[in-house]
This record gives sequence, structure tokens and C-alpha cells, in this order.
Amino acid sequence: MGNLYIALVHYPCRDRHDKIVTTMITPIDITDIARSACTYDVAQFFVVTPLSSQQVIAQKLIDFWLKAEPDVAYRRPALHRVRVVDRLETSFQSVLEREGVAPLLVGTDARELPGPRISYEKLRELIETDDRPVYLLFGTGWGLALEVLDRVDYLLPPIWGPTEYNHLSVRAAVAIILDRLRGRRS
Repeated sequence: MGNLYIALVHYPCRDRHDKIVTTMITPIDITDIARSACTYDVAQFFVVTPLSSQQVIAQKLIDFWLKAEPDVAYRRPALHRVRVVDRLETSFQSVLEREGVAPLLVGTDARELPGPRISYEKLRELIETDDRPVYLLFGTGWGLALEVLDRVDYLLPPIWGPTEYNHLSVRAAVAIILDRLRGRRS
């Protein structure tokens, strides 16, 4: 079984007008996604932002929980998995150095986009049977910039409920996707 990595990308992302932007850190995303990452045994959770002010905010949040009182110490194992980086390339290099091989790069988006698709079932099978690491990219704002999605090996399908409304928080999407890929089967 290969290791699983995830990134919460704040740049380059799109805004509602399809312009490339840098989105702001949302503290609850960091703590909630870290908890999901720990629950589903993600090797590393990268928070990607080029803004030094946002990097400082994210790191202060992580440090706060790592040094928190014993009654909330249950969050420490989750926060140990988080690493704040300035760009996606930094995270790719980190995975490559740790694994010795480039990961299978998988993008996510709430839209149906053209490109190489992989089903949740097939990706789960690859994670369980292949030694190659898998790196999932999650965008903020209105999703990852096309320049990022053009680099992925595969795209996962969007998450759909029974209606046409499709605007989950990124932390909810991460939890659903991790459960589909790593959750225990009944």
C-alpha cells in the first residue's frame, strides 16, 4: 500500500469570475482537515499559500494546538501531520524526497471537467494494491486553477447529492473523499 498525501491549495485558485487568486487561510479548515487526515492515515497534509502573512497565521494555529492543554491533547497527532508550504512545487519535492518516487497526482473539482478520470473505486484499489504514493489536491475559492489541473494524472469525479446544488465546504469534501478512499468497508 502506498502512502496518501493531501494538499489544501490556496494558490493558484480561481474566483467566481474565473480569475486566478490567492485565497485566505480558514483556521477551521486546517484543524478539521488535519483530523480527517489523521483518521484516514494520510502521511502528510500540506497547506499551500505563497503569502507569508497567511503562513504565519497557519503555523501559529498549528503551534497553538500542539502546545495546548492536556484536555485537548487529542488534536496533537492530527496537527503533527500538517506542513505549511509556500508553493505546490515545495510539497511535490517533499513527497518525492520522502518516497523516492513521484506520486500519482490526483485533482479534485466540484465541476465536471474534461481530462483523465479515475473513479473512487479504482483509486481506492490503486492505493490498496500499489506501492506508489498518491497525492490528492484540493482547491479553495472556486477550485484549482486549470494550470494545476492540467498537471494531474487523474481527476476524481465531483461529489453529488440528490440535487443540483453542489457547493460543499472543502473540509466536508476532503472528509467524504478520504472516507471513500480509505474508510472501512462494512
